[in-house]
Amino acid sequence: MPSFLNSIEFNELNIAGITLSASQVEIAFYVIVGLISLLLIFLLVKLVKSLTNNGGRKRVKAAPPEPKYEEIFEIESEVFETNPYKSDPDTYFEQSTIRTVTLTLIIGLREHLAKMAENASDQHKAMAAIAKHLEGEGATPIAFTQWNQSPIQGIAARIILNGKSRTALFGPSLAMVKASAPFPKDISDAIESGHAAGQSVFVLAIDGLAYGEFSVSHRLQLVESA
Repeated sequence: MPSFLNSIEFNELNIAGITLSASQVEIAFYVIVGLISLLLIFLLVKLVKSLTNNGGRKRVKAAPPEPKYEEIFEIESEVFETNPYKSDPDTYFEQSTIRTVTLTLIIGLREHLAKMAENASDQHKAMAAIAKHLEGEGATPIAFTQWNQSPIQGIAARIILNGKSRTALFGPSLAMVKASAPFPKDISDAIESGHAAGQSVFVLAIDGLAYGEFSVSHRLQLVESA
């Protein structure tokens, strides 16, 4: 107990006709002092917590936001061969037809992914970028049957062209080498350039003949904060 409290002298106290002895006054005094001390301690603890919380909030606000990135798929090359087997006029298709067939196959993939609720792979995303590019050029899909897809081989379907049912294939160039006749020179050169640049390269084949090549680049781009 502090020494100054020992020097305090307590006397009898009369309040409203009630007389308190010196010892009772002393007890009441120490009770009041204790209550005041507890109140001060409570207020001090509350103040410290408030300052701590405010400091934490300030630190959170001061922390820099984590950078966000988005995937960008861009068409780097688009090569068409309208007649890879020139001795047969039945193998000739306009560039617009080649675009239409390519888009039709990818539209089938889009519907498949939506139905199966599957997460799109990088290959699927690259194909989706090709579809968006073709739609921007004015291509529109046509009817197809027997659509199917393989992660390795790509996508395939039966399509009516010039009054005949044809098998259309669209997939990675490495797989399409085994699924079609030797590529025309322009398509082979584009494939080589695409692989050298680290791009995803796809080939369209109709009835085993290569008609189109698409190279797609992939990068991450920082999203600018508002």
